[in-house]
Amino acid sequence: MTNLIKKAVLAAALLSSTTPALAQNVEPSERTVIEPILQRFVADYEHDPMASDITFGIEVADMRWTIVSASTDGQRDVTITDGFNDRELFYFKLDRETLNLLDQGVWNGLTAMGAATSADKTPLDILYTDGFEKAADHDATTRRLIFHFWTRGLPEKVQFSQRNSRVVHGAPATALYYDEDFRSAVYFIPAGLGREQAPTIAVPFPRMILITAGSAAGEIDGSAFTAKAGDMLFAPANLPVTFWNASSAETLSFVWLMWGKGA
Repeated sequence: MTNLIKKAVLAAALLSSTTPALAQNVEPSERTVIEPILQRFVADYEHDPMASDITFGIEVADMRWTIVSASTDGQRDVTITDGFNDRELFYFKLDRETLNLLDQGVWNGLTAMGAATSADKTPLDILYTDGFEKAADHDATTRRLIFHFWTRGLPEKVQFSQRNSRVVHGAPATALYYDEDFRSAVYFIPAGLGREQAPTIAVPFPRMILITAGSAAGEIDGSAFTAKAGDMLFAPANLPVTFWNASSAETLSFVWLMWGKGA
């Protein structure tokens, strides 16, 4: 083989071995990555038995889409189009990282929106365009939408663990399901997070606490109590409740259920 041929073969080999690696380092535009993820949520919502007739927007990384869900003669059609087109609507705002976590099922929409107060900044938020007016059932409708649009599959499945949680009310929590006058979540109180860090909460609706692991100590309306895995605690409306992890070695976890007007 002549030197010229050897050089040509070597060059071809180098080109074939390096071109794929170079191509993998080319970052595609954000839209080509984000839009297929949104389309997966849209396609799933179209077949969701809990889907409703609704129009809303989504904003990710300063890019906007409008989602229209409508049912005609029992056939649901859910479409996604670019932009808001001067519509008066409410819309979800999130960044690309949050979208990835929702897409992978690490968070559900309710967990991504979990907040101790309305002033808290959350990874997933609902905003409104100028001129948008809330319907009487807006809050109830959007609670269902937050869960059912951002959770895929049938049955819809939510993973709950510390990995799937965000800190809400001072401890990691995974929201399970919200509906009109109903809320549910799982909390994980780390070992050593004692009375000094425990909030005192009084709300105008009853609460049920199901201890699933660990042990708790607390106070309700000034009376002390203890609880362990397998116990259910019931707290009537308007009574202040404080409780904390009684162990310095084990995580305390519990399911928190709230219902009644305003829950």
